[in-house]
Amino acid sequence: MTNKTSNSSAPSPSPSSGATDSLWQPSWLHWLISALSGTVEIEKETARLKHETAQLRLQNAKLREQNAKLREQNARLDARERTLAEIDRKLDAIDRKYAIEKPSSTTKSTPANPSVES
Repeated sequence: MTNKTSNSSAPSPSPSSGATDSLWQPSWLHWLISALSGTVEIEKETARLKHETAQLRLQNAKLREQNAKLREQNARLDARERTLAEIDRKLDAIDRKYAIEKPSSTTKSTPANPSVES
């Protein structure tokens, strides 16, 4: 019995095929190394992405807190603006109610303090 170097009916070479041992091992070893190397790279990339995701989640949480504080500040400023507008309207009403006509240039003006004579 002699070992064949090539068997067309065999689905793939195997270590028991004799002369093909030297051909089978490097390709299988190469495949294994490539597969493991790819797995390591994928694991590294997955770890990096998980880390980045965690960092982004922290940043999002901080931004949400800042947004909440800004909304509160805006609400306080809006309330203050409404209060100032109401005070302004009241002052305008008082000005209209107690408006004193300005003296004309032909009319003698009265002194601001009548007790002091000039």
